[in-house]
Amino acid sequence: MSVSMRVGRWRVWLTTDGASIDGPAGWLALVERAAAGLPCHRSKHATTYRVRVHGRELYVKCYHRYRRRTDLKDMLRASKARQVLRVSAALAAADFAVPRVLAAGEERRGAVLRGAWVATAALRGIPLADRVAGLAGENGDARRRALAEKRRLLTALGVAVARLHASGFVAGDLVPANVWVTPTSSADAIAFLDHDRTRGGRAPAPWTRARRNLVQLNRVVLAGIVATDRARVYRAYTAERGWTRRQARRRLPWVIRKTIERRRRFDGVAEAAALGFRPLMRGPAPRRR
Repeated sequence: MSVSMRVGRWRVWLTTDGASIDGPAGWLALVERAAAGLPCHRSKHATTYRVRVHGRELYVKCYHRYRRRTDLKDMLRASKARQVLRVSAALAAADFAVPRVLAAGEERRGAVLRGAWVATAALRGIPLADRVAGLAGENGDARRRALAEKRRLLTALGVAVARLHASGFVAGDLVPANVWVTPTSSADAIAFLDHDRTRGGRAPAPWTRARRNLVQLNRVVLAGIVATDRARVYRAYTAERGWTRRQARRRLPWVIRKTIERRRRFDGVAEAAALGFRPLMRGPAPRRR
């Protein structure tokens, strides 16, 4: 639940978790102070800053205008900050692990969006890719236990993505950096980050929309991850969706073909099609300890 208040041209939304920082004016001052520092991440559409407030770590993501077509779209829709606020609340209500949104703001002049930001609490845990890479580096007696844990995590990932789609959600940017392992009271959970382009809708999400997430997950080469691991995620996904073996086999070639195409088009791997999926997606061998 959130409440909105206006400060000048800014409209600020505060959640229950974010109400402790001196109201909307306090948040605007915090965002201004954060933006004066060094970012921890930068992309074409946003810059993210890490700050500490009252002894806790949080992230402030400031969205910026980067092309005219986006400006026109933003005149007709909620800002990305409001999208994160809305979708994160819906995902949490559906029992998905996501970062807690503390506050969001947008500035408009008439219908024109001039600026937007969202603040989220730091998420406990680590990226799933880092966790798996660490497990792949085990040696000796620990290797068997690490392999079992790696398989459990990859199966959990497939199940979590299937649940996401079965609930009607399609993540906007389901790359490995946005998939974390976070501890809960009973066991580790798969958490999904970065929801400014995540969309919800009628459940289940149709395959023609949902399949892009499987391509996003597969496109990145990761240390310690081979084609067998990617197949494990897909099998867990299809089993959770209740697909027959025939349905799963019929849809898999599209995912493979599109992954190869994305590697060629966006990652500059000119020989992607000639290499084939397995060599193309083979990560560096982990260093044994």
